[in-house]
Amino acid sequence: MKYKRIYQTLEQCGAKITYDGSGWKNAGGIYAYMNQRRPLWIVAEAEKAKLRLWISHDSGCLSVTTADMSFSIDSREYHQSHTHRKFRTQGELAGYLESLLGESSSAAA
Repeated sequence: MKYKRIYQTLEQCGAKITYDGSGWKNAGGIYAYMNQRRPLWIVAEAEKAKLRLWISHDSGCLSVTTADMSFSIDSREYHQSHTHRKFRTQGELAGYLESLLGESSSAAA
């Protein structure tokens, strides 16, 4: 499976994937161009960490955007809580997820 480490990290840290529009699953067809441009597109929620995550591989760039779910989605605080990080490799991204979600899940235990 492509992006296996990312999916495993999300699962191990207890994050729930709420949307997976990853193009790597859909080879060919009318969406072939978009599937190549955005082979990874996941929206996940980590309740223990109180984070919403957008994980993507878009035009050759791996990235994670997070937002604090403890604020109302319509609030200024929610939008100001957004952070965005870029990564060169799948391993770097998975390591960041482990540190981000692993710390919060061990702190909550």
